Amino acid sequence: MQREITAPCNIFEENGEVMQAGWARTPVFRLNEELSKARGKFGEKDSYFVNNGEVSLYLSVENFGTEFSINIAVADLKRGGVISDCVYKKLHILRGGLPKTGSNGEFFYSDKRMALQLDSNMDGRFLRCEFEEFGGRQPMEFRILLKKTLSESLNELAPFERNRRYFYFKRFAPDYMAKGTIRVGGMNYSLEENNARAYFDWTRFSKPRPHHYQRLSADCMIDGKRFSLCLASRVGDNRYGNENCFFYEGKLEKLSQINVKGTPNRMDRPFYFRGGMSALDITFKPFTVHGSAMTADMSGTSVIFGRLYGTINRVDMEQPLVLDNAQAHLVFSEF
Repeated sequence: MQREITAPCNIFEENGEVMQAGWARTPVFRLNEELSKARGKFGEKDSYFVNNGEVSLYLSVENFGTEFSINIAVADLKRGGVISDCVYKKLHILRGGLPKTGSNGEFFYSDKRMALQLDSNMDGRFLRCEFEEFGGRQPMEFRILLKKTLSESLNELAPFERNRRYFYFKRFAPDYMAKGTIRVGGMNYSLEENNARAYFDWTRFSKPRPHHYQRLSADCMIDGKRFSLCLASRVGDNRYGNENCFFYEGKLEKLSQINVKGTPNRMDRPFYFRGGMSALDITFKPFTVHGSAMTADMSGTSVIFGRLYGTINRVDMEQPLVLDNAQAHLVFSEF
């Protein structure tokens, strides 16, 4: 059962349990964490993905109580190749944590190797980073302005394992255009609003055990219209909603259960995604460089870059949506 929540509500009731599980097209859930009574590890994760067809940037900042990490990957999609690096600190207390909302806030981190600044408001976001010897090789920096567009977003709330004191809260917002520059060594990439897009993935949770997570995402143009995809493995008790959806021209289309078939120990092989009654039938084929999948391996996270083939067929669509050579990526993480 897919339950759409349309009215604003708190996440927790007075007794510390998740008030109601489901999904929404707008940010209706308010994280009143002062009422939470979960004893598990509280986690915060802010992720960005920027793409213009030539270059992709993956950025994730993760704060899991006494563990903190920053994961960054830059993939050259035209020439082939990816460089990645990360900052990981154990027994580290992040002062102030990440911004309390997904709409407004500031974050700054620096050490001897890098400096990262994230600023956000209701109109957009600014991302700035300087990283010495990125990937152990060369300097990297980016300065990117994200401008918000009119679009729906996926907002999902679920308790963990039917224990309503633990929760998983997700906001997936593919509603930004990007402008700026990315520099890695001698390579310079220019991002312009007419060809560069970005999504923001904002996750907060408290859980009783480690979890393995897998998500297929895309954010590209199909027939001159923006298409974004989010297909994720089961997280928590999501009987009333899940992350599976796609966006077409800013409108969210919800999907139910998705069956995934792949070879986890062979990342260079295709992954197959199927959804009920032929509603979704797509294949993800990784880019390969010298026979190996184009993959960024960072602290607890791997990102595979590739392309999608197949169709998405909805009852209310006149013709199936054809995904032919559409750029996409797979994210595997442990948290």
